[in-house]
Order: sequence, then structure tokens, then C-alpha cells
Amino acid sequence: MSTEPQGWGEQPQPLHPARDSRLLTIASSSACLLLSIALFLLFIPTKRAIAYEAHHLERLASASSRIMAAHRLHARTPNELQYADGYHPIGEVSVPNMRDTDHVVRIAKKGATDKYVCWTTGTNLETSLTMPGAKIDGISGSSVTIPLTLRHSPRVLWGTPYVGDHHVINALDAGLVANGIRNNTTRLNLILDMLPTSVEKTLLFPAGHFAFRGVINMVSNITMLGIRNESFVQMPKGVHGGMVIWYPTGGATGYDGMHDVTWRNITFRGEYHDLIPTQTIYQPLIHANRITYDSCTFMMVQRPFGHLLDVDGSTNVTVRNSVVIGSPNRGQTFKEAFQMDVAALGASGYYDRQTVFDNLPTTNMSIIHNRFLPLRSKTGQLLLPAADPFGTHMAYARTTALSSYIRHGLFANNYVEDPAAFEGAGGYNSAVIHFDAADDITIIGNTFKWTGETPQPSWGVAFYARSHRMVKPSGWRGITISDNLFENFAPRRGVFELYQERSSIDVPGRSVSAVHIQGNRFNGTPERLAYLWLRDYSRLFIATHDQRIRGLDNVVNGTIYLDSHPSTRSRGTVA
Repeated sequence: MSTEPQGWGEQPQPLHPARDSRLLTIASSSACLLLSIALFLLFIPTKRAIAYEAHHLERLASASSRIMAAHRLHARTPNELQYADGYHPIGEVSVPNMRDTDHVVRIAKKGATDKYVCWTTGTNLETSLTMPGAKIDGISGSSVTIPLTLRHSPRVLWGTPYVGDHHVINALDAGLVANGIRNNTTRLNLILDMLPTSVEKTLLFPAGHFAFRGVINMVSNITMLGIRNESFVQMPKGVHGGMVIWYPTGGATGYDGMHDVTWRNITFRGEYHDLIPTQTIYQPLIHANRITYDSCTFMMVQRPFGHLLDVDGSTNVTVRNSVVIGSPNRGQTFKEAFQMDVAALGASGYYDRQTVFDNLPTTNMSIIHNRFLPLRSKTGQLLLPAADPFGTHMAYARTTALSSYIRHGLFANNYVEDPAAFEGAGGYNSAVIHFDAADDITIIGNTFKWTGETPQPSWGVAFYARSHRMVKPSGWRGITISDNLFENFAPRRGVFELYQERSSIDVPGRSVSAVHIQGNRFNGTPERLAYLWLRDYSRLFIATHDQRIRGLDNVVNGTIYLDSHPSTRSRGTVA
């Protein structure tokens, strides 16, 4: 029996169950894939969301790590602490009023600073711990005693500093922290106290910000060594005020106090707000000998009404190859960055009960190869002038001894840009370099530059003796001002003022002798001023009380010679 067609066109195919099952699976999978893509597109996060989520997770992980680290630290047993970081116990150390429940264990590691693990299983105990001094070449430093509270929670204390090869102590390895926040003063003073004073040694400051508050008490025969532009001495971040680096005299007279201290490659860093210093570092020296600052930076640390270095009754103090940035901007801004003064009451801004004020003058102070710069913004705009670099502004010595005058000061091969110009106290303090009551001062080979962004000073260099506290000599002596370059210099009064006041000397006569003013160049000075100096030489160029002193080979703009006898190598107008 034949089968008849059911209609026109394609006829139905017979069914194949296996193949149709595969088709159903493919269709189902495609639908799921499309649904997944849709859901992904619906919920995909933005880049900002991804960044936020990553930052949030990172913060959570960091906080978790800190909590876990703190938990592990606090959870450490005394035994674990004694063997941490390669240390091992040396033995129990006795402390006052010690009980069976109290423990102070000294731990050590080869080539490392000693430590102490301290705890009690009883009630808290207020006691003290004595740590032995460090040994260098068989010579021991002083032992020190610190207060100590024993508690249930064990703690680790830094002990006697390790002294390595060449007598070097690493500040970090000895317990200092370089995060710019932790106050290191107590630990640094302990380290210095434990070092033998009679032996030369070096305290090395690796790169970092070492913060201090209060007073650092220096010791003799030490070099404080850093890494140029990477090792910072400063106050803790956010703390306002001032710190003092003090050179204890130990009751010394003469020049027999602190001696042989060198700071090298250290940046003394300050802070300021509204261009007023908020963190300052003040260093007073009295009866000190052989103190040197080499390749250091003083960054906005001069305090208002004060100095960077206040050198009273000391000798052989040197600042070289260093940079001074900014000035106090408040309170007698004429005060010098580096003051050369007398050990007299009222002369120093800091002293202790052992300090002897015997009217001893500072001698042999040298400021050489330094740069005194204004504080500028990142775009180069002047914010504050440079500090007045060197000198003194008041003689405090109540004495009749002529030997009490400061003498033998050297200011050589320095660069000074836009120094502060404070008009006050008779106007002499506005001079770039000014001295009250000084003999044998040499100013040679320096560059003084004005950019037009600050007021001009009253004088270039001024010497005077206006203090009523001191007896005046019959005459002053020894002033050398030679081979200096003054760029764009236009003083409001004159150039060199040398004891012009009648009261500068005790009896009539020559007010000053042994004066050498030679080879100074004035580039960019207005010609009208140059001709005024020529016309009124003894009042405006080299001004004295009772005599006419002539210089040699001093020239303005390369053509206007101010003196009557220029050198044979010079050409131009001769006055």
C-alpha cells in the first residue's frame, strides 16, 4: 500500500533522538551564557570603583597586619624577647629593691648594642637600672642610671651602644629612630654619656629624619657624621618651639671647656608658618675650643631674637662648606647667623649653673666657603631674605680689661644673597656684616649680591663700639676688607663704617689703625652713588671718626676707581 503525499512542499523527516538532545543542550548553554554576560554587564564596576575597592582592601590588610604585628609583639613571652633578632641572654641584672618576682635580663648579640628585657610577675615596681659605659681602646665611658618601672608586660630597653671599627657608632643600631616623629633626645644623651670623652669617636647618622626636643648635651672628641642632604636633625613633626644643642662647660674658664666636636654632612631642618619659624635649633658655645661645622645645611632654624651659633668666650670655631637658608623674619632680624661674642652675662641665650662668665672674648673664628641664601618658593620667588652672616651687635662685657675684645675673625670666600636689612640701633646693625668692639677682623674674597627683591642695607660693613658696659680702648686695630665683589649694591648710607662715632675710643687720637681696604669691586652700583662716594670719600666710602683712610684699587663697574692710587694693572677713571 503506497503512501500518498500529505501536501505540497517538503515532507517531514523522521525523528533522531540523540541528535535532538545535543541541539537542546547547545541551546540551553547559549541561553546561560547570554544570561551570564547580561548579568556581568549589569554589575561590572567602574575603574573608580575598582580603585576604591583595592584601596579599601589594602587599608584593611594594612590595619590587619598592624594589629596582628602588635598582637604578636605584645604576646611575646620574656623568653621569646630574649632570643629575638639573633640576641641571647647574658644574665640577670640586679636593680634596687628587686624581688623574686622581678626580672631584668641583659641580652647581647655580636656586633650589636646591648639590650635589656624587663618584667615582673608580681606588682609593679618603681626602680632604676644602671648600664655600664662603652669601651673604646680599653677606655670605659661613664655608667648611666635610668628610672625603670617593671610591669607584667615585658619590655625591651636599649643598653650600652656598640662601638664598631674606627670608633664608629651607628645611631640607628644604637637605638635612635629616624622617622621624624619619635623624640630621640633621652636616648641620644644616654649614648653620649656612655662614650669615653677622652677618645675620638664618630656617631653616624644614616639617611633619615632624627627628631629631638629639649636639650642635647654634647661631649668632647666626637664627630657627628651624616649623609649630605639625607641626614636630618630636627624637631618632631608638628611640634612647635625650639631645641638647644648645648656644649656644657663643666665649670671651665678660659678655653678649656668642650673641645674637638665636628658636625659633618648634617642638615639642621626647621619648620615655619606664615613665614615665621615654628621649629628652631639654637647652639650656644661658651669656653669651647675646636668646634667645626663642615658641609652642613641650616634650613630655617634660626630663632627670632637669636642666632644659629652663639659663640661666647670660645676659640677655633669654624663653619665651612655649608649652606644657611632663610632668616627669622621676626624680632631683631639684624642678629647674625654666626655670632662672635664674649663670655659675659647677658651675651648667651642659654647656660647652666656651672657656666662661668669671665668676660673671655671669642678668638680665631672662621666662616669660609659658605652660602647664605634667601628662602625661596618652588617657583623661585623670594619669601624671606638671607640671614646677616657674621659679627656681633652688642658688647656685654663689664670690664676694664682691653683683652676682653673679640679678635681674629675671618669671613672668606662666602656667597651672600639678599641679606636681611634691619634698620635699628643706630643703623649700624643694618650693615651686612657688623661688629661691636672687635680687633683683627678679615673679610676677603666674598660675593655679596642683591637681586632687587629686598631692601638695601645702611652700610656694607660697619664697626662700632657703642656699649656703655665696656671701657673703650685708646684705639682699634686690624681691619682687612679686600677682594670682595658687591653686585647691585646701593647702600642707604655708605660702604665701610669704621668706628665713626666719637665715643668709639676712650681718649682722643687715632680711632683705628692697621686698616687694609683693597681690590673690592662694585658691579651694578648706580653711577650717581659711585660719584657721591668719590666726592665724599671719608664720609661715605671709608668713614672714620678722626682720620682719612684711603683704600687701594676699589672700583665701580670696572671704570670708576674710588682711590687715588689704583694698581698698575687697572685702567679707568682715577679719583
